[in-house]
Amino acid sequence: MLRLFSLFLSLSTQGKIILLKTIFLSQYSFVLFKIKPTWIRFGQLNQQDKEDLPIDWELVKDVKFSIYAVSKWMPIQLVCRHQAHVAKILLNQYKIPFKLYIGFRQGDDKSIQGHAWTEVQGLQITGFCDPKEYVIHAVYS
Repeated sequence: MLRLFSLFLSLSTQGKIILLKTIFLSQYSFVLFKIKPTWIRFGQLNQQDKEDLPIDWELVKDVKFSIYAVSKWMPIQLVCRHQAHVAKILLNQYKIPFKLYIGFRQGDDKSIQGHAWTEVQGLQITGFCDPKEYVIHAVYS
């Protein structure tokens, strides 16, 4: 716990704010997926890229780190869909263009495995995987 506190103190003010937002949004997303998953909206399907918008990469780095840290240290299990939902909310709030992918692949036991990941101009923010392993079902932005 002391390590977490010292890590929190070492963050910038912006990083601290994003981390606190991520803690709240992660709990919100976890509960929402449990009680009413039909209310979840990932964004617009297959929208045009907004590549010309300037991106604050320091902000993207803070969002990426906070989602990673919260999913690692929270007592609830935050899987890829929770992380992608939180990333969508934060990136929308800061007006950072993103793509959220939903993909499927066949597992070793012949089962179908789903996965969600978020990218900002090709940089994965959540759900770190090899996208080539998945058949992409939907792309939200």
